[in-house]
Amino acid sequence: MLNTAFRVLISVRSKLFFVFLTMASLLALLGGYAFYAISTTGAVVEYTYDRPLMAINYARAAGQTFAQMERDIGNEADLKSLEKRLEVFQSDLAVARERSISERAESHFAQVETLSSQWAESFLSAPTGLNLTRNIITEESQRQTQGRLSHQIEEELDTIVELQTNESFRNRESAVNGIDKVERYSLMATGLALALSVLLASWLSVTIIKPLKAAAQAARKISAGDLNTQIPKGGDDETGALLKTLSSMQDNIRGRVDLEQSARALAQTRLVESLENSKDAIVLTDANERIIAVNNQVRTLFPPLVNANLLNAELQTYFHRSGVPKHIPHIYDEVQNEIRSAEGRWARINAFDTAEGGRLILWTDITAAKKAHQNLTISKDETEAAHAKTLFLAAMSHELLTPLNAVIGFADAMAMQHKRSGNDQKQLEMCQIISRNGDQVLKIVQDVLNIADTANTKILSASQEIVDLKEVVTFCLKTIAKDMQPKQLRLLWNSQMAPVKVRGDRVHLQQAVLHLLSNAVKFNHPGGRIKVNIRLQADSSVAIDVIDDGIGIKAEDLARMIEPFEQADKSYSRRYEGAGLGLSVVQKIMAFHSGELQLRSAFGKGTCATLLLPKAYQESPARPVPKDSENVNDSSIISAA
Repeated sequence: MLNTAFRVLISVRSKLFFVFLTMASLLALLGGYAFYAISTTGAVVEYTYDRPLMAINYARAAGQTFAQMERDIGNEADLKSLEKRLEVFQSDLAVARERSISERAESHFAQVETLSSQWAESFLSAPTGLNLTRNIITEESQRQTQGRLSHQIEEELDTIVELQTNESFRNRESAVNGIDKVERYSLMATGLALALSVLLASWLSVTIIKPLKAAAQAARKISAGDLNTQIPKGGDDETGALLKTLSSMQDNIRGRVDLEQSARALAQTRLVESLENSKDAIVLTDANERIIAVNNQVRTLFPPLVNANLLNAELQTYFHRSGVPKHIPHIYDEVQNEIRSAEGRWARINAFDTAEGGRLILWTDITAAKKAHQNLTISKDETEAAHAKTLFLAAMSHELLTPLNAVIGFADAMAMQHKRSGNDQKQLEMCQIISRNGDQVLKIVQDVLNIADTANTKILSASQEIVDLKEVVTFCLKTIAKDMQPKQLRLLWNSQMAPVKVRGDRVHLQQAVLHLLSNAVKFNHPGGRIKVNIRLQADSSVAIDVIDDGIGIKAEDLARMIEPFEQADKSYSRRYEGAGLGLSVVQKIMAFHSGELQLRSAFGKGTCATLLLPKAYQESPARPVPKDSENVNDSSIISAA
């Protein structure tokens, strides 16, 4: 029973009730004291100002009335008029005496009444009344008596006024002192009430607000993840119960978090073990694209990252979201979603979004499969080509080259003869047609011989030198210029660019560029454009772009264009001549130079053929020229290394 009563007394409700009751009592006391002070002030004002002022005014009014009576006597006024003024005088004197605040003035009021009665009797006792002539009432003794009485009455009235004034001044001083005392007491009472209010507020702050504030701060820290924050013990009231409950909740949350962290650590350990045992290179990120898991296969696949601190790093620092590496030399096959590193390793990329908003990227090493497929293809091609090459070369060497050279020679000789003589213009044109077609057939035969003899390095010069690609492109443009005139093609070429040098075979680099320019002229529209760029890329490799806005290549035909004897239009009624060997020859030349051929094309809009060569050899960096993509759709890309 006592314990329950004690808990009720120390409860928050009891504390608040006590404080409110105390504050209400203070307000009531202050209000009562203020009412008392106001009431007292009113009485003081009345006693200090109202009564003395009225007493003085009525005393002066009595004096004025008395003076008027004297003037009326001098003017021989009638007795009835004097009696009325005497009544007014006595009435004013009675009011002044009633309002008097001076005890000393009482004797003077009595003296005035006595003297005024004597003064009145001195006139009323005359034998003939007040209407007697001046000769009768001006007796010397009677006038002296009346004058003496009048003078005494006036002195007494002045004394009364002076006493009232003095008493009023003394009362004023007493009232001022009383008001000062009331002010001091009021200030003391107000200060005492404020001090008591501050004490009560401080007591509430210490016993209620402070524990609640501590509980709120602890709750915020716990919600923010700080499970080790210190929680005060608190007392036996409701705030103490709240703090104890909060402490218990903190212990429960800490226990659950510890269990969760242990489970997460175990799961992460198993995940890391699984990643390390995986043959694939794997990177896992969180929702903010920070790398939270990575295995050693990533560094094996990308040797430049051996010393990089990948864990907790930003994914975008090293890789695109698609998994394509940044700042690492590689070749990317967008169609197959495969990359080849500078060390020759191939990997297929698979990238997924996780349920938590992160990113999972896997690189599967397919180098062995690529090599096996390449070896199988090479073996098959070599087997098939070996037999065809033997037969073909034997026939081509004498059956085609010798007659073609003879035909071209005789046709040129006949054309020269007809040109000099000028006899038969028609025969001259026929000889020129024979020469041009012979040259075309000879080019085809030479391409076929080059393709057939790729196993022998005689096709490619073994002696390499420092080659200026600007000079190579300039030479090829001058060579192909005569073929551009019939179609009135426009050429875009920065002839003022700085030299860009590489190590390679000048003759075969010129042959590769000429093949690309020949295709750009052949498959372009009349009045079309051909743009040639030489670009020095970020990884110091060099790219030569030959861009046209001609007929373009369909996406399904793009992949086979670099194969020998392949053409987009295989029908016998095709519009464009050729054996389909040019791009295949270019591919072989690029392979010899450790480079690659890339084709981008949009059907009906144009084609961009790019020669990629290894690191440039130059004394000063070339000015990068942006890639022209106006007439080319980059969605279809095929590369050949």
